[in-house]
Amino acid sequence: MIAGPSADASAGNVLVVDDDEDTRRLVVRWLARSRLSSVEADSGGAALEILRRDPSKIDLVVLDVMMPGLGGFDVMKAMQADPSLKVIPVIFLTAHADDEAAIVTSASLGAIDHLTKPFSGPILVAKVLRGIQQRVVQRELERKLADAEKRARIDLLTQLGNRQLFYERLRDESAFARRHRTPFCLAMLDIDHFKDVNDTLGHEAGDMALKHFAKLVSATIRQGDAAFRYGGEEFVVLLRSSDVSAGLAAMERLRAALQLLPVKFRDGSSRSITFSSGLAVADESNDFMTDGLLSRADEALYRAKEGGRNRDEVANGR
Repeated sequence: MIAGPSADASAGNVLVVDDDEDTRRLVVRWLARSRLSSVEADSGGAALEILRRDPSKIDLVVLDVMMPGLGGFDVMKAMQADPSLKVIPVIFLTAHADDEAAIVTSASLGAIDHLTKPFSGPILVAKVLRGIQQRVVQRELERKLADAEKRARIDLLTQLGNRQLFYERLRDESAFARRHRTPFCLAMLDIDHFKDVNDTLGHEAGDMALKHFAKLVSATIRQGDAAFRYGGEEFVVLLRSSDVSAGLAAMERLRAALQLLPVKFRDGSSRSITFSSGLAVADESNDFMTDGLLSRADEALYRAKEGGRNRDEVANGR
């Protein structure tokens, strides 16, 4: 059974689990006095159903130990086995103040606190508010950690993946190619005469050129492809399920977009960007291996630059 309003997690949403309706309603009334929203469940199974439906909606669980079927400890064990549920704080309700075994078990399962029936309403609310505050702090730490992990893989200027993310994706792409027996193309790109932009217009203009180039690279590749800033004015593109001809077609799409859309600088001037590229393909002939793929693309890029720039070269042996 499910009752009571659903609320955003930030409002303090508590799942109250007890097979006794009077106890549930008493808990809900005390929570409501502190403007805490609640959801009710009359069994362990119903509680897990609510939790699994959307864990982010529940900030804390008030959980009865003794219930028919799935008891409180069973629910807690199931929560601990689920990464999305184990982070939700739990306060156990026990029937006997001297039930030392239950208290020890609840602590060993990771409960943050316990209450004995009949309980004090103000103490219940104080424990719940403290638990929710701990969850709020934990969520903020998780958010900061996720942001830090993202920043570690993203180039802040262009918002493309950085070199670290490129190598991770390269391994994934090789595995995908082997699994589906389909080739993929690695293209290494270098903006032509980028140093001239920095030297004549300044580093701010250079940054604008890099961002403009990255934006058009992202806009011209397909869903499933991926672009990265490798370093400086060098970029790498991974083209899924692509042979040499598909890779060259992708380079021409980018070249056409750059010709159509020159970069505009703050002083009102504009400049068309060109680039050189080197392409290498992983396919059945090399068992879709990534070893040497980047260096072959880099060698092809060198030939493209030596050959006059604004052109593409394909690696020897593709």
